[in-house]
Amino acid sequence: MSKKENKSMKTRHLNIEISESLFKQLENLAELTEESIDDLVIQMIAKNILLATRTAEDLKEKLELISSENIPNFIQVNIQNQELVQE
Repeated sequence: MSKKENKSMKTRHLNIEISESLFKQLENLAELTEESIDDLVIQMIAKNILLATRTAEDLKEKLELISSENIPNFIQVNIQNQELVQE
């Protein structure tokens, strides 16, 4: 996202504290790509937030499938699998 695009959208200010080593990595990447650190961080957040959201939604969906009725079966299957692995 360019600064021009960013100016047309409503924005919020975010301060983060990161390690010195991570900042140096961002500096190196900024030099290589000739982009600002701010732009790089925004791009990284935008790309990763979709993946994180999908992962959280998938986990929530799977957890919703677990009920009090199927927990004993799930535990029994896992115990049997562990016994097979140990043999």
